[in-house]
Amino acid sequence: RLPDGTRCDCLTDTHAIEFDFGKKWAESIGQSLYYGIQTGKKPGIVLILEKESDRKYFIRLNSVILYYRLDVDVWETR
Repeated sequence: RLPDGTRCDCLTDTHAIEFDFGKKWAESIGQSLYYGIQTGKKPGIVLILEKESDRKYFIRLNSVILYYRLDVDVWETR
């Protein structure tokens, strides 16, 4: 639990990580950045791709991160 009552999905020594399904790719950016601010750790996103067609969400997520030069680590899982 963070000071404002929100919950980070996974907190490691280095990262504050948001886990989200592919369709929620855009929401995951804001949440991970916010968790990074609250914890002082690097934001991270684990995007859960349930089927091959969800790959488009991974591409969208990474496109936004690259375009705006956000310092966010991204992993994908199935």
